[in-house]
Amino acid sequence: MGLISHQLEEAGIATVAISTAKDITEAVRMPRAAFLDFPQGFTVGKPNNMKLAKEILKSTLEILGTSVDETLVDLEFHWAESDEWKDSVFAVTSDGQATDNRLTRSANPQYQNDQDSIEAQVSHKDGECLVCIGIDY
Repeated sequence: MGLISHQLEEAGIATVAISTAKDITEAVRMPRAAFLDFPQGFTVGKPNNMKLAKEILKSTLEILGTSVDETLVDLEFHWAESDEWKDSVFAVTSDGQATDNRLTRSANPQYQNDQDSIEAQVSHKDGECLVCIGIDY
């Protein structure tokens, strides 16, 4: 989403994203984004909670009117009364603490294999991504 957002912004279209993966959103340097400390896959809240979904969307859209630079806003919504829900998402240590065992993010591009790396370099050799060629500014 970060690459698409940057292209749309360059074309004069303002963007804002909602993320449940703060480290990824920071790494791609979204023009504007809202972060929710919710389980992945539940970006606007629990199923069938339309009131919460509307509040999250309204708060996210407000970022469009208040920000012109790279912005990541932590929205103040909570998935539950406590953070116990994270125990089923992250590994729990012997002392009962939740841990995040995902790999740390790198500022350098990561590829699944050497061929992916080669193809990415070829498609960007002239500074134009093959995905974005059709965008006309």
